[in-house]
Amino acid sequence: MVAGAYSHSEAAHVLIIPVAILLLAYHRRDALREHVGAGSVWGTVFVVIGIILFSFAYWPFNYGYVRNLMILPVLAGVILVACGGSVLKRSLPMLLLVLLAIPVSSRLWAALIIRPETYTIAVTAATLDKLPGVDIQIEGVDIFYSSANGSGCVALGESNRGARLLLAFLAVGVFVVFSRIRPMWRVITAAVLAMPIVLFCNFFRLLCWAVVVVYTGAAPESGLGRNVSLVCSLFASYGLFAIVCSARPNLFIEEIGTGDDDADIADGAGP
Repeated sequence: MVAGAYSHSEAAHVLIIPVAILLLAYHRRDALREHVGAGSVWGTVFVVIGIILFSFAYWPFNYGYVRNLMILPVLAGVILVACGGSVLKRSLPMLLLVLLAIPVSSRLWAALIIRPETYTIAVTAATLDKLPGVDIQIEGVDIFYSSANGSGCVALGESNRGARLLLAFLAVGVFVVFSRIRPMWRVITAAVLAMPIVLFCNFFRLLCWAVVVVYTGAAPESGLGRNVSLVCSLFASYGLFAIVCSARPNLFIEEIGTGDDDADIADGAGP
């Protein structure tokens, strides 16, 4: 995973995931310390299952993604053995970040992303076509433009050309939502809105990239468009998830503390 992060900018968020997990653990240190209890023997079952499935993913099968996923039951088992079920429940956001750091195989990812990416490209092209002095055409999965600055191809159609940043947007959302102890209704609201926010951020990324290419004449694969769109879309994901977590609809004028609510993954109430 780390090697892939160094060689592919789309997986660079993997490098910051350990820091995000440590920060979440620090913010939740009091709740984690308070709920440390006797370990459970079921944790060893999780560890053994993880090791067995990891072995089967080497032989007789060969599934790299499955091998990587087996770190999750092993980590969960270690936490369960050492600290008990209450701490494991409160560690779920950290385990979710680990899941988002595991790269999906290129073939599986292309199959999952091709349809939403096609819609995103169509919406991006329609938005660009509204800009003054810009004519847009879609050929296949690429966007072609002509303007006063010239003409060319934005070339955003390839399914792996930045689309893996969807996982980075989602990781930003997980960190923002669980960076503080929040009531369960906020967590559920963020979960419901997570996919629309992530898809919008991907659209915003493509739009920023295309605008840079169209108005500066930069090459489609140049670092300028890629880096500007990356920074803008990451800030957009952070801001949108922060708005979801801080907005106070009239239905929830006053947040009522739930105390020690074991049914709340977020471990109580209070923004």
